[in-house]
Amino acid sequence: MPLLTYKAIIAYDGTDFLGYQIQASGRTVQGEIEAALETITQTSIRILAAGRTDSGVHATGQVISFTANWKHSTDALHRALRANLPQDIVVKTLTTTNTGFHPRFDAKSRQYRYTIINQPLPDVLRRRYALHIAQPLDVARMQEASQQLLGTHDFAAFGRPPQGDNTVRTITQAEWRTNNADVYFYITANAFLYRMVRRIVGTLLMVGLGEMNVEDVKTILKTKDRAKAGAPSAACGLCLINVMY
Repeated sequence: MPLLTYKAIIAYDGTDFLGYQIQASGRTVQGEIEAALETITQTSIRILAAGRTDSGVHATGQVISFTANWKHSTDALHRALRANLPQDIVVKTLTTTNTGFHPRFDAKSRQYRYTIINQPLPDVLRRRYALHIAQPLDVARMQEASQQLLGTHDFAAFGRPPQGDNTVRTITQAEWRTNNADVYFYITANAFLYRMVRRIVGTLLMVGLGEMNVEDVKTILKTKDRAKAGAPSAACGLCLINVMY
């Protein structure tokens, strides 16, 4: 049987997972997919991903890859995955790719969206996917503050590296959008530090609530001190929506 490399775009509801990355115990996205692949192929398969989302974080555009001895069509493997995965993971697309493809190292940038419901009462049906803020937010001030993050900076004040000690990243998009009570933050970068997006959102929310000045964001960035930044916002509002190659 030929050894083929597959690339998949997956979506998952991160609420009931301890994050993407497999762990010694506990339910993870990687663990569920690898278990499904082992059931289908009767071999142990390790998958690679574009990013390791934290516990409770969602994805609609996560990219994974794996190699497998599979004698049937790609469509048949896609159907088998759909049949063997739990309801909170969906393989949106599955294609073959070159053997050297790596979803993390080949990625040029990643895009996340953070969702906030800004109204007096919570939306009980969306509590798993958005952060509720009852107090009115000054989104214009949040937008102004977010522009100070654009470009290449040392983002040590907003996160720690998943490995090594390099905390320099390049942000190309930091944009707030509104739709009635819904407030969305879109952020794109070449890579992210651990909890970087959630700390950035937590800091910008302080600006929007009048607890911090717009200029304070640049000051915090320069300190490289995580203690100066806002607390990480809730994981439920964060979603990995796109990986660009």
